[in-house]
Amino acid sequence: MTEDGDTTREREIAARISSLIDDADVELDSVASRLTDLYRQRIPVYDSVAHEEVQRNTRAVLDIVLWRVRSDSPSVDESDVTDLLRRWSDQTIPLELVAHSIQLGARELFKIIRHKAVEQNLTTAAVDDMQDVMWEWATSYSAAVNTVMQERAVTGAIRRADLIRQLVEGSYRPASLNSDASEHGIDLTHEYRVACVVWDETSKSSDARAMLRMRCSAGLLEVVDAIIDRHLVALLPNVPDRLECSVAIGLGDARTASEARSSYEQAQRALSLAVTFGRTGVVDLAALGPLPLLSFADDVAEQMASVHLDPLLVRGVAGREIMDTVATYLDHDRRVDDTAASLFVHRNTVRNRVARFGDLTGLDIDSTADLVLAWWLLTRDRAQRAALQDPAF
Repeated sequence: MTEDGDTTREREIAARISSLIDDADVELDSVASRLTDLYRQRIPVYDSVAHEEVQRNTRAVLDIVLWRVRSDSPSVDESDVTDLLRRWSDQTIPLELVAHSIQLGARELFKIIRHKAVEQNLTTAAVDDMQDVMWEWATSYSAAVNTVMQERAVTGAIRRADLIRQLVEGSYRPASLNSDASEHGIDLTHEYRVACVVWDETSKSSDARAMLRMRCSAGLLEVVDAIIDRHLVALLPNVPDRLECSVAIGLGDARTASEARSSYEQAQRALSLAVTFGRTGVVDLAALGPLPLLSFADDVAEQMASVHLDPLLVRGVAGREIMDTVATYLDHDRRVDDTAASLFVHRNTVRNRVARFGDLTGLDIDSTADLVLAWWLLTRDRAQRAALQDPAF
């Protein structure tokens, strides 16, 4: 059948439906009332919305169907129901339930049509045609629900990201904080820990987000997160022990949402150090041991490196071998045998290079102060070299 033929046939079916429910306005009030009771019994969220509001919205859907079958163009137009769906969303009625409501409404409306069709002795084929059209409309209107849901999801994500950015930057508006926090499920009396993850659109970062959402909720409080400046920033109501992850997750201390800036700064610093030094999993500054010391006083570090490490660096490969040996020696808590095994060299080679390090740098690693300074300079140098070899490191 041609497209014109399909349109003509659809108009004929719509006209038949219209004739059957031409005097059904009063009956539809009863249908809307029965549907309202049905929704409130079977779908828990509806019992929190005023009965009259649900019934008015339900009747509005039925009226849209009536208007469509009585029009000259009975083909489905999703815009018919879009404004109504947006209004329902504003009333905080979950739209995924609205799609179910529309299908229930179409089924109830068709019961009226079938009853009248039987009274008028219409053929089974005619009844089937009308049922197909009614179900097509219900399906199309359900598709409109999905469209509005996506629209609201994007808008909600943008608003959530804006709020989280304001909280972690300390730029939120106190006058609107209560309403904004309530909209996104943030309890202003609860203490959250801010988590930061480098967001690179890989499965690893997605897995980290899923893990935080699944493991770090607390009762009715869910994790609230957003992608901000290529980082996942999350407010965690709870942080259980033994969280495992294949990427680095920087963690700040527990603060209320209005004080999240301090926790965020800690999380950022922990993440930066964890990435720089190849740590993975959930780490806060305390878990990084002395590594946070490396993030301070770059100008002082440059001066000290010039004094103590340059005498080694000018010796090229031989100087680098000494530096790497001493760095590994410190990694192994100054155990000569373990260091030798790690570097595949003789024990005496380790001892000789450690002694040579002291001669050239003036740092005696048997002295506590010199030991700390040597570790600081060598670890910092190792991180700088790793960054030059791999800019993404």
